[in-house]
Amino acid sequence: MPIHTIGDSHSCNGWGNEIIKHHLGAILCYSFGKEKLNRCDIRNFNIKDDDTIVFCLGEIDCRCHINKHITETTSYKDIINTIIDNYFEAIELNVSISQIKLKNICVYNVVPPIQKCNTVENPAYPYLGTDEERKRYVLYFNEKLKEKCIEKKYILFDVYDNYIDENGYLRKDLSDNNVHIRDGIYINKFIKENNL
Repeated sequence: MPIHTIGDSHSCNGWGNEIIKHHLGAILCYSFGKEKLNRCDIRNFNIKDDDTIVFCLGEIDCRCHINKHITETTSYKDIINTIIDNYFEAIELNVSISQIKLKNICVYNVVPPIQKCNTVENPAYPYLGTDEERKRYVLYFNEKLKEKCIEKKYILFDVYDNYIDENGYLRKDLSDNNVHIRDGIYINKFIKENNL
């Protein structure tokens, strides 16, 4: 049965040609969660009964946005908790209103962060926070994704550990030399092992 990815550029990079990709643009998980069906309505994507969907959002939030919203009274965990709650509300709304009987509902992990010192920075999407801070954001984001997937009985599409180097950053040999996975070897393995 077909697999559909839905989300930012990570819904396109690393996925095989047989995957049906629905790129929403450089969209924040925050925006997806806040704007709900106004931002994404899966009824527009020709998804059918017994298909699998994989929501792929959050990397841009962790790289470019969370850091600038931290205050003395609002921690990165507070920010991420709110983003995740809204994200899953938007997923649930999409699934329920579509009335599609999906084979699987998956949520993709946020891919490992990059190190600023060895990756070209796009000024439109700056790396906010130190490498270690951004790594903390990603790890906590993924921890909350896992909790919510367990709660909602979704599948966490988790290939994170396969794509980290010895320092916990995105492996250069499997990346596009930027923030994306290029080599989908472990994505394909996850699909096969989990019969998606």
